[in-house]
Amino acid sequence: MIASAVAKISQFDNVEQAKEYAAKKAIKSLGITKQPVFTEFSQNDEFILAVASVEDITAPVLPGTEITDEMCKYKRNRFTNKGSYGKVYVIGGCGNYVGAPLLSACAAVSAGAGLTTLCVADGMIESYRRRVKEITLLTFPGKTHIEFSESVAGEICERADAIVVGPGMGRHADTAKILKYLLENFGGRLIVDADGINSLSASPNFLEIGRKCDLILTPHVKEYERLAGNDDPREFAKKFKLNLALKNAYTLVTDGIVSYKVVSGCAAMAKGGSGDVLSGIVAAYSCRTAPLEALATACHVFGRCGEKAAASMGENAVKASDIIKYL
Repeated sequence: MIASAVAKISQFDNVEQAKEYAAKKAIKSLGITKQPVFTEFSQNDEFILAVASVEDITAPVLPGTEITDEMCKYKRNRFTNKGSYGKVYVIGGCGNYVGAPLLSACAAVSAGAGLTTLCVADGMIESYRRRVKEITLLTFPGKTHIEFSESVAGEICERADAIVVGPGMGRHADTAKILKYLLENFGGRLIVDADGINSLSASPNFLEIGRKCDLILTPHVKEYERLAGNDDPREFAKKFKLNLALKNAYTLVTDGIVSYKVVSGCAAMAKGGSGDVLSGIVAAYSCRTAPLEALATACHVFGRCGEKAAASMGENAVKASDIIKYL
């Protein structure tokens, strides 16, 4: 929580009085009386700006086992090859959200996926050709957004070990068609994020489809509200036999039977693109371990990487792409 207030220096006997007035006004705006408050100041020749901040008074109480660093160590065997670490396909992107699927794919590479393929609309391919190195490209029909193609979707289902669907796809009818096809036909790990979750919210009957895949959902709290209303996340996950990460300052990871709580992370990660990075990490980890474990450890490592980025760069400067560098 933050609040700010301004004081005009000329209205006070000295600068310190102006600071004191602005600080008290900002703190009063927070409505905090017993919690420690941190105040920062900036000024020019005329004005003092006070910014008061406070951590949330009550941290959420989450059920389950807390994930630790020791639970998140995935070592690579010397006598392996790229096929040993899974094939990740990321389906996403549209005219207004070019970067989202690229962040997810880059995160999958850095999180250890053996082969990563970015699947975008044919009309947008030039937006990606010069921006990818270790990532291969596959196209769906479409000019500014992906259009459903059973042949392309079928090819992905045959080749992939894990699929991320949703980052930057936009709320198009074709997004729902692709998601429905994957739920009906894919047999690996399916990570649904962003506009994929929005499609599920619009068509909740999709969750009742008889599926072969391990379904992983990564909504933030607002996306979850649209998807499940006020349902208990554990009951929701159990009912639909899926793995859920309910993203917040603290994250609950559950399949309805076993639950984990993730407390790593920091405010630097509260920026556009962070969720896309997480989806790629989840996909890479899910190629190597059970889906719930992959989801929980990915969330923890993601938080730790955000903390390292913030310690190096400062919380305000960190971008989602910076988090990938610390994987």
